[in-house]
Amino acid sequence: MVVKKIKHALITGFEPYGTPMRSDNRSWEAVKQLDKQIIETDCATVVCHCHQLPVSYDDVTVLVPRLHLSGEFSIVVHCGSGASGVVRLEKCAHRTDYVRTGNKGPTDLPPNGCVPGYDTADELTTAIDVDSLRNQLEEQGWNELYTSVDAGHYVCDFTFYTSLAEGETTYPARKLPAPQTLFVHVHPKADDVYSDTQLAELLRDIVRDLAQEGI
Repeated sequence: MVVKKIKHALITGFEPYGTPMRSDNRSWEAVKQLDKQIIETDCATVVCHCHQLPVSYDDVTVLVPRLHLSGEFSIVVHCGSGASGVVRLEKCAHRTDYVRTGNKGPTDLPPNGCVPGYDTADELTTAIDVDSLRNQLEEQGWNELYTSVDAGHYVCDFTFYTSLAEGETTYPARKLPAPQTLFVHVHPKADDVYSDTQLAELLRDIVRDLAQEGI
C-alpha cells in the first residue's frame, strides 16, 4: 500500500479593482471554488487553503507573510486578472518599479516603489519548471496557456515577489523547504476562453501537477 504525503496548498485570488470598479474578479471567482477541497495524486493528498487578497500594496505586505506563517505550505498558487484571451503562467517577479496605485487611492503605493522587507535580488524566479508545467497541462487539454516573464509591476507582481521572497527567507528560518510558488494570470471576462468553472479546474490541475514529484 502506498502511503501518501499530506501536502497543503495556499491559493489566492484578488478582490475587484479598477476605475470604474469591476463587479468581480475572475481570479477569486475561480479560486474560491477550491476552498477546503482535497486534491488526490498518486503520491500525495493536497489540502487547499484559499484566501482573497486586497488590491493594496500595504495590505499585501502584511497579509501574504501572515498567510505563509499560518501553515506549512508546499505549494503556493497566486491568481490574478490579466489580459483577455489568454492564461499566463508567470516565471519571475520584480522588487522595483511599482508606480500604479492600488485600490486605496493615490497614496496606495509601496515605499520608493519597491517591495519592502527583504534583502533579496531585484528579480526572483520560481523554482518551478514553468515550461514543463505548461507542456504537461497542454497534454491534459489546456491549450490557451502561455508563459511569461512580465507579471506586470502591479499588485499581482508585488504579491508574487513577496511570496518568492518568503520562500527564500522565512521558510529556511523555520527549517522548512521553500514552497513551489507560481502566479497565474487569468483573463478578466467570464465568457472569454474559459468559464469560471473551467478556470477552477485548471487551477486544480496545476496544483495536482505541482504535487507530483519532479515538477
